[in-house]
Amino acid sequence: MEEINDLTYAEKMYLLKIYQLSMDEDKRISTTQIAKLLEVKAPSATDMLKRLACKGLVSYSKYQGCEITKEGISIASVILEQMLLTQRFLNTQLGMAMEDSQRIAEKIITLDEPLLFDSFAKILSSPNR
Repeated sequence: MEEINDLTYAEKMYLLKIYQLSMDEDKRISTTQIAKLLEVKAPSATDMLKRLACKGLVSYSKYQGCEITKEGISIASVILEQMLLTQRFLNTQLGMAMEDSQRIAEKIITLDEPLLFDSFAKILSSPNR
């Protein structure tokens, strides 16, 4: 089973976007959709989909796009949870604008520091905050 900390920043972002698209649509996600969303060329998106497929996080078929696997959903949901927690912390505790907190949260979630996310959760759940 693939570990979340074994994924690169790009792999996490692709997986997160595929997960989000799959929640909106109940079908395969096209390479073109992913490329547009991530502002990359279609060949780059294809290469990443193949990489994620090799890790068992998506199933990919040429000309048919991809579908997120159960393992991919499991990891992507953790990534999304960490990102939303980080955004909320940056927004509520540091007063950052939502757009800024989203951009920065995307970078922070690549850190392999569970303690950081646990600390965010503790601070946000504290009644004194």
